[in-house]
Amino acid sequence: MRTRYFFMDQDTALADAIGLRDFDITGRRHLFTWEDAGRIKDITALYLDDGKGECAPDFMKSPVYMVSEMAGKVIGMYEDGLVWKKIVMIHKEEGRQLVYFHLLLKELEMLHVSTEYYPNGMEKRMVIDSGKVGNHKAFLLADSRVKLPVVSLEVVESLLRRRVTGVDFREIEVA
Repeated sequence: MRTRYFFMDQDTALADAIGLRDFDITGRRHLFTWEDAGRIKDITALYLDDGKGECAPDFMKSPVYMVSEMAGKVIGMYEDGLVWKKIVMIHKEEGRQLVYFHLLLKELEMLHVSTEYYPNGMEKRMVIDSGKVGNHKAFLLADSRVKLPVVSLEVVESLLRRRVTGVDFREIEVA
């Protein structure tokens, strides 16, 4: 039986979500991959917006891909060789901190030849090649215009058992 794979995305409709003081967490993002690890500081501090909510999603895609400490540990159990850069979100007024990790995944060419495309090059029907995936459980698609993290069913189930918050999963066809 083939492993199932899913795009991991931020639930931007999450009620009472936290916000960053200097960034829109539902806005534009900057994509850094495993290969960029040497250019990124080991620890970064961001400040929470005092006027925003209290609910902290376990995955945020803006300004960079970030996962909560719990989600990072889960993904790390399934995918070897990940590089983590710590992000500490500080709420100065309340004196609290949230620990996240900048998610730096490898970009791998995983699309199957049966993937169908629109005339503009965007994927109409995306298909992952099970022969190319090997033992990878978390990665980015190098040969796709969609740059969301891809995680295996095992990762999704493990996150859901831990009651992940603010994360949407969308299944991708596998051949």
